[in-house]
Formats: sequence, C-alpha cells, structure tokens
Amino acid sequence: LAWGSVQLICERTMGAHTGSRDRPTTAIARSASTVYSSKPNVLFCDVELGHGETRQFSCEIPLPTHDLAPSFRGHLVKYMNRITVAVQHVRAPIKLLHIPVRCVWKTPYNLLFQTVMAAVDEITAPKRPYMFSMTNAQGKVATMTLFKKTFRLGEDILGLLSFEDSDVPCVQYSVHLESVEQLTEDLIGEHGEVKSTSTVYSNDYVVCAFASDSSFRLSIPMHASPTFHTDTCIVSVHLKWRLRFEFVTSAPLINVVYGEVCKAPIDVPIKTLTWKVDIYVLPCSPQNAALTDSSHVGSASMTL
Repeated sequence: LAWGSVQLICERTMGAHTGSRDRPTTAIARSASTVYSSKPNVLFCDVELGHGETRQFSCEIPLPTHDLAPSFRGHLVKYMNRITVAVQHVRAPIKLLHIPVRCVWKTPYNLLFQTVMAAVDEITAPKRPYMFSMTNAQGKVATMTLFKKTFRLGEDILGLLSFEDSDVPCVQYSVHLESVEQLTEDLIGEHGEVKSTSTVYSNDYVVCAFASDSSFRLSIPMHASPTFHTDTCIVSVHLKWRLRFEFVTSAPLINVVYGEVCKAPIDVPIKTLTWKVDIYVLPCSPQNAALTDSSHVGSASMTL
C-alpha cells in the first residue's frame, strides 16, 4: 500500500433553485459543495502486508467549535458530515471510503461536558409557566399555559388550554410541532421573499366543544436537528422550532328555545384561528442520540 489518510468533511447540498457554485479543491469530496474539511491525517506510507497479516492504525480528529455545521437533512439545504478514508495501492487509482457520521450542534456554553449538561438541565428545567391569550376579532378564544419554552431533543412538550371565560366558543383545535428551515438574506425567491419551508414532526387533534379545559403532549424526536444558525459568505441557514395551533371557532353552540326539543344543528358556521409560538430546542448528549439513530454503522470495509 502506497499511502492511506483520513479526513472529516462537511458537505452541503442545495435545493433545486438554490444552487451554489463554490467548492474548495483541497478536500477529498464528492459532487456536493464542501463547506468544511479537516486537515488530512496520513495514517501510513509504504506498508507491505503478508498473507493473513493485519495492521491497526488510529487517528483522532478534533471537531471545530464554529465552522462545522450540524448534520441536517432539510428541504432547501442538507448538511452531511462524513469521514473519508483514502487508500492507494501501488500503481493503482485512489480508493475512497465515505463513512457518514452525525454531528450534533454544539451547546452555546462552556465546553466541559459536566458543565454543559448542568447548564442545559438548568435552562430546560420548568420554571414559571408561560401564559398566552389567543384572541380573534370576536374576542378571547382560549388561554394557553406552557410550562417552559426551552427543550432538549427527546423531551415531551406539555401544555394546557383553558376555555373558561372565553368570548368565542371553540369546537376543536389542533396543535402541530414543526421546524422551520429558512434561508436568510443571501438566497431569496423570485419576488424578493425569504425562502423557507416547514416540517411537521408530531401533532394532536382534540374536540373541545363544551369543555372547560384541555391538554396536549407532543414528543420531540431524537433524530431531528436542534435549533441552529449557520452564517457563511454564501448561505445563511436558520432552523427554528415552533408550535402551530389551529382553532375552529363557532357561534354559541346551544341556543335554548323553551317549549321545543333540543336537537343538533344541521349547519354550524365556523371560523379558523391560526396561532404560533416559537420554542428553542437544544441538542441532547451524543450517547443518547446514538441509541436511536440506526442510519449510521460502526464499521465499514474497503476492497483494494
């Protein structure tokens, strides 16, 4: 074997109409645009192996704190992190092996692990509840209580809805947990709008007619990407999370007329109220993320 090297590479793939032509030429990468590449680590040079002989080589690649984008598969942009192993046999072309790895976005605190986890636990611990009043042109629809607005991947979002003292009856509501992928400033649409798309991860539908209160629970998937923002000279990507509510309101549901038999109305006039609230999703520990991620393997092989 003439030589062998290993390198960490972060590649970006854009959507159909958001292409980028920049591509550094110093990295061993494929057709996507390379946004980060570590220095190649040479594992060996001029190695001869006999029949049945094995040799082991180890290498450590430090992860940067700012330049490396998290692993993300969005609709407008994708960030894929790979470890590329290059090996060349004497008088033969170079063989490449791409090993996908998942990089979790760094927590914006002290890099010591215990300090990071303590800071995350403190931020994500329930404190005073957040209360929001949903209203439309006719008046108050509901009051929503959210116990916290900062979560970690894998956590459950709990919320309460109160319909007491409401001016507008609510027949049913739905709540959706979604992430919003946005390309800011540099890449805009044909009419000057900022390109964005949303992905729904979980939702809940509740019929709440005649109910005084209701509750919902939504789970943040472990395989999703946390809130992050990348700012490069070509593409600025912002991923945020939010809860989107849709309330179906109506006129007073019961119109009592004495002397007549109560019956269900044939037609119910309804209106829809859409309401959104942003939340912040922090990364979980890499050990927990690896437990639920089956897309990455722990070993790979190459044939020369």
